[in-house]
Amino acid sequence: MKKQVTVAGLAVVGFLIIAFQLVAAKTSHIDYRDMKIAECTACHQGDGISPNHGALWVREHRAFAVKAGANCADCHDQSFCLDCHTGGGIEPDLTRSLSRRGEYMPKSHRSDWISIHALNRLDNLQSCYRCHDATFCFDCHSRQKSNTMNIKSHVKTFVGQDFIWNSEHSREARRNLQACQSCHPEGDVCLQCHSAKQAVRVNPHPKGWDGSKLKSASGERTCRVCH
Repeated sequence: MKKQVTVAGLAVVGFLIIAFQLVAAKTSHIDYRDMKIAECTACHQGDGISPNHGALWVREHRAFAVKAGANCADCHDQSFCLDCHTGGGIEPDLTRSLSRRGEYMPKSHRSDWISIHALNRLDNLQSCYRCHDATFCFDCHSRQKSNTMNIKSHVKTFVGQDFIWNSEHSREARRNLQACQSCHPEGDVCLQCHSAKQAVRVNPHPKGWDGSKLKSASGERTCRVCH
């Protein structure tokens, strides 16, 4: 009797090992990464889809999608995302948040994104390509005059001569100075006005500015850029 139990136990263990190997082979995806979506759905149907597509996937997939190494495009093309994120999906328009946290819209797309997205593009174009291809940009830019599509502070006034520098460029610089540096790496454009040594000498520091703290923290290196 004992011998029969032992044999049965070994048989069960052997079966579990084989089953584990089969599951591991199916979930490794190394051999399946070049397949089309139709081939994936041959196995991944209904409740049998991959783990991160479970019940909470709608709320959690953003964390996976924004990563640099995200493999969403291995199975999904852009239209899959746009089914929800430009209307026609679960809700009428998921580009506008239906919750307090704005969970359907990337952080970079909030506020006045239309007027500042060019700065984000200059700063890191690859971050745009994680969700959008070139045709996405062309759909808008082909319908507009080239000047009206400039960065907000670089758009000419209604007179057609000057640019809206005074009211807008400081806001853009505070939002993302690296984006400004993508076109003006040496800061020479800034120093034409914001310099204690020359030009207009417009003070870039806010009212009540205490430069002593930054001066001591940076060993005066930061201050010497202008002073």
